[in-house]
Amino acid sequence: MKNNARLLGEFVLIVVGVLVALTVETALENRKDSQLRDEYLARLHDDIELDRLAIDRRIAFFSDVQRFSDEFLDWLGTDRDIDQETLLASYYAAEIWPFLPVRNTYEDLQNTGNIRLLDDIDLRTRLSGYYNKANTSISGWRPSEDYRGIIRGIIPNDVQALIRQNCPTTLDFDQAPSGFPPCELPGVDYAKMAHLFAPLKADTDFHRTLTYRDSAIGAMIYLLKQQAQYADQLLEALPPAAP
Repeated sequence: MKNNARLLGEFVLIVVGVLVALTVETALENRKDSQLRDEYLARLHDDIELDRLAIDRRIAFFSDVQRFSDEFLDWLGTDRDIDQETLLASYYAAEIWPFLPVRNTYEDLQNTGNIRLLDDIDLRTRLSGYYNKANTSISGWRPSEDYRGIIRGIIPNDVQALIRQNCPTTLDFDQAPSGFPPCELPGVDYAKMAHLFAPLKADTDFHRTLTYRDSAIGAMIYLLKQQAQYADQLLEALPPAAP
């Protein structure tokens, strides 16, 4: 009996020890998962904030592009010869700037299976919708290239080089548009430019091409504003990371 009691006591101690060890291990794993989850949440928050800034910059950019498009479209309906302002408007109206969301953290979550750490199903659904919307509606958007091809085919190469040199719209270090600052184009032969641009006024197909591009730019601005709303909602839905 004493031996049985001793063996039973040892068995109970072993079982208790195993249970304690499992409890401690589970607690440590849960703590590790919690810390990793907080790191992911902080990274997601940073990524989407970067997206939000990028979206605002593109809304401003495409609003300028559409304004130049409208100015050039208005000029086509007048009897005025082309001048520096109109020449620049025609060139700027063809500018583009794609948007790609920052996906590093989201792809890491998916590729590693750590998406399981986000136990809030609604949050996971919002994240999936946000990135899918950015990829399909915005990154997949392609403006009409017909206008760009026509206008770049009309403006002589030396004039285009002069515009790029004197009126840079791109930051050299990251190829991001820097805006459309006022500039001068010394040496441009506007009599020659008037001869090159005159046929466009009577070309109804060109009018339609520019009008379509103007409409496409408006659609892009609308999509970007929608994405900005999704980003704001997602930033509100992301719980703060633990300190």
